Amino acid sequence: MIKKDIFNNDVKEQFKASAKDRIYKFIMADQMIRGAVVHSTRMVNEMRANHNLGPLETLVLGQAYIAASLLCSGLKDKNDRLSMNIQCSGPIKGLDVESNVFGEVRGHLKTRKIKVKHSEKIKYLSTLYRAGFLTVTKYLDNAPTPYSGQVALEYGSIAEDLANYFLISEQIPTGFKLSVYFDDKEVVKGAGGIFLQALPGADASQVIEAEKMIQGIDSLGELFAKGRSPERIIHKEFSSLKPQFLSNSRVEFFCRCSKERMKGYLRNLSQKEKKDMMKNGPFPVDVRCHHCNSVYQFSKEELQEF
Repeated sequence: MIKKDIFNNDVKEQFKASAKDRIYKFIMADQMIRGAVVHSTRMVNEMRANHNLGPLETLVLGQAYIAASLLCSGLKDKNDRLSMNIQCSGPIKGLDVESNVFGEVRGHLKTRKIKVKHSEKIKYLSTLYRAGFLTVTKYLDNAPTPYSGQVALEYGSIAEDLANYFLISEQIPTGFKLSVYFDDKEVVKGAGGIFLQALPGADASQVIEAEKMIQGIDSLGELFAKGRSPERIIHKEFSSLKPQFLSNSRVEFFCRCSKERMKGYLRNLSQKEKKDMMKNGPFPVDVRCHHCNSVYQFSKEELQEF
């Protein structure tokens, strides 16, 4: 992966931002509700830089990245990963994101630019999704085949449609809070999310209480921008349910693409395609990874080796 430097070679700032971007797992309500909270400001900003996104595109894809990082909190084995796909008829067109057990997230919008008039007047993202489908696919080490579930988009909100997916596809009451906070210059100053899921036997009244609490948090991203820690927020907002933190781990915008892997794709081209490339170029040949927007260049001399 070729990741753009958003820290201007300031290693200290890079490590500070990296240390904050983590996912924290917790339980509450007498261990009957499990949850995760993620701080992902650096992840969203690096995603934005690599994909060259405007504020609206950053908001949409940023929410998807946060959701994917929360979903991976339930993965266990070293090769476990999952994908979330949205296809829709609105200007967003759709998106694909992936995350794995290591907290690595990558993905892209299906359109470079969400084409709308007067984006500053948009009140609800649901108007940009319209009709469509949300698909979640899990690739688990201990499963012989991937498991995939799909629901129709009913809310035009990744958080609400994911909650609906779990309720319909897995019959599990689940809640999400996804937040990307911009300052007045449209710079992302805070990003993160919360995931709650009822376990079998959970008290219905506590599940309803937790749902009201998560919806009552206005802007998680703004709280992060003000320096609030994930642990402090969870303890404060869900104090009556007595949350207990279990573990934490990193999250990062990261793709395992490389120039070597791209060489493999080029080698697999047909002889006709290879001859056309060698004859017409242009050189160097650019090969782009759509997951992270990294571009790998190959000279004519390198291509002659294939």
